[in-house]
Amino acid sequence: MSRVAVIGGGLTGLSTAYYLGRAKPDWQIDVFEEEQRFGGKIKTKRVDGYVVEVGPDSYLARKQAMTDLINELGLGDTLVTNATGQAFIYDRGSMFPIPGGSIVGIPTEFVPFAKSTLLSWSGKFRAMQDIFKSPYPTDGDVSIGDFFKYHLGNEMMDKLIEPLLSGIYGGDIYELSLDATFPEFHSLERKHGNMVKGMLAARKQRAATNVKPSGQFRQLTGGLESIIDELVAQMPANVTLHKSTPVTSIEKVKDGYVLGGTVKSPYEEVIITTPPQSYKKWFAEDAHFGELMNMDLSTCAIAVMGFDRATFDAPLDGTGFVITRKTDTPLTACTYITAKWPQTTPQDKVVLRVFMGKPGDNTVQQFDGETLKELAVKEIQRIMKFSAKPLWVELTRLDKSMPQYKVGHRDLVARLKDYAAKAYPGLHMIGTPFDGVGMPDGVRQAHDLVQHLVNEDN
Repeated sequence: MSRVAVIGGGLTGLSTAYYLGRAKPDWQIDVFEEEQRFGGKIKTKRVDGYVVEVGPDSYLARKQAMTDLINELGLGDTLVTNATGQAFIYDRGSMFPIPGGSIVGIPTEFVPFAKSTLLSWSGKFRAMQDIFKSPYPTDGDVSIGDFFKYHLGNEMMDKLIEPLLSGIYGGDIYELSLDATFPEFHSLERKHGNMVKGMLAARKQRAATNVKPSGQFRQLTGGLESIIDELVAQMPANVTLHKSTPVTSIEKVKDGYVLGGTVKSPYEEVIITTPPQSYKKWFAEDAHFGELMNMDLSTCAIAVMGFDRATFDAPLDGTGFVITRKTDTPLTACTYITAKWPQTTPQDKVVLRVFMGKPGDNTVQQFDGETLKELAVKEIQRIMKFSAKPLWVELTRLDKSMPQYKVGHRDLVARLKDYAAKAYPGLHMIGTPFDGVGMPDGVRQAHDLVQHLVNEDN
């Protein structure tokens, strides 16, 4: 029998324990979470008919690992897909519809793109020139910003692609690695010769399947925390969950690893699922972990606010908007939750989800929670041009929460894991510092690691 410790009780850690416990019922598995609750950033508040996500509010439907887990937990009948509608770009005082047929800002239909009022004719002409361009002149990794600027030009970058893509990682897209964040774009470019041809081919392929367009995101009627609740409830009997139990040290001994702050018996296998800064507690003296421990992390805040529909004096003629970086505001985006996820809101109420925090702006770090609430309300009133006062505001501050995958990230991860495999046999590292920051990415990493451990044991 093997003894396994899983450090971290967020979605990635709980998924790991769940899959491993089911695959290896004779193994003893302990999960250690330093907080008083499981779930990490996932947090749902269900009050007075509202289902309010104060952390992430959905996941990408195309990332199947999350849906597979939800179905396995018996929650498949509670899955909902977001309502679709027009989304907008807010640029220096004006709202512009995102052109129809755009995929993360990249045009795949000529007429809607040509009619767009967001871009100048020179900007449109520059973007369409990509159809005559050769692939980006390097075979190695490149930043998201440099890659798309090469193909589509500065104006497309500033007004369309940057506001759409930067919000996902909360970072500077001229520093973020394309291969570590959106490798599919590199693949399409290489396969078809340039970006526009690649996106047109991808669109044509989807059209050939006769699948009607639908929402890109998924939620659960009971909120995302219902996944955490079910994982805890259905955890196999050979898994023990420990809340309020920080791991203060990881000591390599003859028979495996002893974890400080927990039971003193050694574990043959240790699986770490925590953010990069947590490694400082355990490997501060090992220089090989330096790049990981000092990985740049972005900070943001989410303000969710509710209004009486009867007094809300702004049109909600879409699903929300993103804000260009050059617009003078600390806000980055706003989702009309009422429109996007109507099942979460009483019919006589309106809910907005406002995002704050962008590269080069320290507003979130500078002010306390109450001040940020007031600022979020004031700014969204100014931008959307309404005067209605919120009934309530829920603010979540995510300090240093989003790892920044800089150019060369994949090489960094490969080097680190190769080193750890030799220097720390039985130690495994997964989660947001390594291969994807979204919830499905964590579940996928958990599933893949468990498959590896099972195959290794057989």
